[in-house]
Amino acid sequence: MGYAVVGYFDKATDERIRRIWKELMENDIDDYLYNSENNPHIKFAMYENIEESDIINEIQNISQMKEQIDIIFKSYSFYPNNQPFFNIDIAVSMPLLELQAEIRRTCDRSSTLLPIDFFDAGIWKPDCQLTREVDKKHLSNIAKCLYEKKLPIKGKLESIGLIKFHPAKQIIRFNLS
Repeated sequence: MGYAVVGYFDKATDERIRRIWKELMENDIDDYLYNSENNPHIKFAMYENIEESDIINEIQNISQMKEQIDIIFKSYSFYPNNQPFFNIDIAVSMPLLELQAEIRRTCDRSSTLLPIDFFDAGIWKPDCQLTREVDKKHLSNIAKCLYEKKLPIKGKLESIGLIKFHPAKQIIRFNLS
């Protein structure tokens, strides 16, 4: 079981991304995210093990100190693994970098990170996952679906929370002040 500290978007942005998830499901590309107990989100850190109550307290404290953040979804990308997954990239901003650094600084103390470096300083990039893992035979279908979805999309990061996965389940969510 893994965990992630995540950020959630405003309602209009959430609905736009869920429509993309739905279209990917309807085209038999990937139905995991659409059918999950989660909302579109940005991952700030992923952990193997956590002290759940400590992390919840840290996230709540951070949410009370940080304001909502304007975001811009700027491009689509994918990680070319054996089973690639696709994202919608968010423009890097100082408020996002500062929020991610604060989450790592506080939450890493009572957690064990997953053995990946995607969330390290200088490597982490803000994005929202559009698929979990897809068969390579769907690459052209995904490109066609995403090509029709015009960018940029402006939105807000309104809350932060904790999820448990697989399967994805929201544990807690706090609004940013």
